[in-house]
Amino acid sequence: MAWLANPIRAAVLLGLLLTAAPPIQAQTLQPPRPRQGYWVGCSGVGAFSVLTEEGRNRGLYAGGGVTLRAGQLLTERLGLGVLLEYGAIQKGSDKGSIGGLILEGSARLWRGLSAHTGVGFGFVGMTDRNATDKSLRGGAGAYTLAGVSYDFFPWHHRASGGWALTPTLDFHAMPDGNIHAYTTLAGLQITWWSGLPANKLATPDQ
Repeated sequence: MAWLANPIRAAVLLGLLLTAAPPIQAQTLQPPRPRQGYWVGCSGVGAFSVLTEEGRNRGLYAGGGVTLRAGQLLTERLGLGVLLEYGAIQKGSDKGSIGGLILEGSARLWRGLSAHTGVGFGFVGMTDRNATDKSLRGGAGAYTLAGVSYDFFPWHHRASGGWALTPTLDFHAMPDGNIHAYTTLAGLQITWWSGLPANKLATPDQ
């Protein structure tokens, strides 16, 4: 289990380093932008998982689920947050659920395009309805994330913050337990950005 402790330790260290860094908003006035402050997002996703059970490739499972994201920009480009997800997947008579809780770091690459990475804890549980033994099979362990998203602001009426439509594409790996899961989640997230208060925004006369 030593390899499991390493990513979790790295996530804790990442969180401490990022939260220890003073937010750029608190030091200097910032030009108003839609992507500022805190964010909260909810999305419906399509889920596609390749499962390996006790060394045997079980193939591709498909389904859907929901994700919840929340966090804060620590600088103009870097953010730190949490991701909670849950989904149901099925292949033939074999069906079950997947999910996880992840500490997530993000970096804005260009305009509304961001890259995401993170680590946390995930699970998978499956049951075969046609099998004689219908007991739950599953696994749990370290859960890693790599993904991208893009924030569109079709209803932008505020100088800072507002509502966004955010297409997301995430890849998750859980190579632990009796069942290993490699999952792609694609969806459309509705995101609310809090923006910054007026005393932290640069105005044209400043």
